[in-house]
Amino acid sequence: MVSISKKDLFQAKLTGNLIKLENQLQNYFTNSNNLSDFTQDETKNNLHTLTKIYLYQRKYDEAKQLINSILEAKITLLGEENHEVVFILENLAFITYLKTYYPFFQDATEAKKLYLKLLAIQKQLYGQNSLKIVQTLIVIGVISTQQEAPAFLAPALHICDSTLTDNDIELAYFLWQIGSALFDKCYFFGAESSELEYIEVVLTESLEICQKYLPESHPLFISCMINLAEAKHHLTHYESAEKLLRKSLAEYEKRFYPFHPQIFNLRYNLIVNLQMQSKHEELVELKKIQDNYREYHEKRIKGIVFSAPDVDTTLYPIEDILTEEDQELDFDFANEYQKMIEKQREYLSQDNFYVANSLENSAYENLRKSELFLLNEVETLFLRALQIKGKILGHNHDEVLDILASLAYVYELQQDQDSYELCSQEIAKLKMTK
Repeated sequence: MVSISKKDLFQAKLTGNLIKLENQLQNYFTNSNNLSDFTQDETKNNLHTLTKIYLYQRKYDEAKQLINSILEAKITLLGEENHEVVFILENLAFITYLKTYYPFFQDATEAKKLYLKLLAIQKQLYGQNSLKIVQTLIVIGVISTQQEAPAFLAPALHICDSTLTDNDIELAYFLWQIGSALFDKCYFFGAESSELEYIEVVLTESLEICQKYLPESHPLFISCMINLAEAKHHLTHYESAEKLLRKSLAEYEKRFYPFHPQIFNLRYNLIVNLQMQSKHEELVELKKIQDNYREYHEKRIKGIVFSAPDVDTTLYPIEDILTEEDQELDFDFANEYQKMIEKQREYLSQDNFYVANSLENSAYENLRKSELFLLNEVETLFLRALQIKGKILGHNHDEVLDILASLAYVYELQQDQDSYELCSQEIAKLKMTK
């Protein structure tokens, strides 16, 4: 049996040297003729680890091919409706879903079909009102259109309310995801105030549970405050939104460096909030602080924060993308979109500041979506940005340490205590070398 320690995996993730671990795990499953016993925790952990190793390296097709072969062998042996098939199908759906987020969101039809199949099997095995189907319902709700999403998010909420009590932190996690997913649909497609009020109730309940059992510094607590503040702001509940923004900003300032993008964004949201309340005197100091970092963030977006004349910081020259002749033609979506994706992936494989900053910006945007399954993509983006900036700036540079702090935040949000502690130890070790 192959056993990968958390420490070995963490160090491999930091350096990007994952091939050795990938080969060990891949050989284990290949040598077992895809008939490993997935009722054993160690076997489950190995497949889950291998899935993540593939994701860190963007090896989506290799992952799907291996996992699908395991799945087909199990279905041939045991049939579809059994617990081992559910676990393997979860991994296949998971990796298919995350593929749609890189380098930018793509068609999720294949992932949705897999999740619907998974949901049907889960209902047969666990029942219509089992907590074990809630996360699947949430993911399908996120993938679905604004019109289709409530058909999945509403039953997820019903199961939570009827099964869990406000003494259970798991309820806070589910409510946070459901409320944030609904808000995300409103954010992009518009919403009636009644929908926002419903979202406000869901996120308020999640926050109230956090207040009972978690410190204000916990990522779930902070994320609930931020998302609830945004909902309240759209409902014109400016005063209560202001309190939440101030608290979340204060917690971010404790955890991260002053130049952290989310601190800049939160301060901006607070400034807008105060302007809506005509609190002009309170705005003066905040604007002064914001202006001190404005130039940094404008340069950061362009990828020229640091002086490096040999680094190519352009994404694509506009003339290489669009000519006058192209403008007169209709865009051939079916043929051109995949070319755009491949070109973007090729660009993101480069090591330069623009790429690193773009990856970070994508990570923060995905983190805003408040979806547990998407945190693996957030982690992957941060790890890649960390590797690039570590090579260019040195591993103990403030920019690198801030990315590590963001990774620690993600691990704490995932309730992955081992990875959180390893990341915190790495930060402490590097600070000692400054």
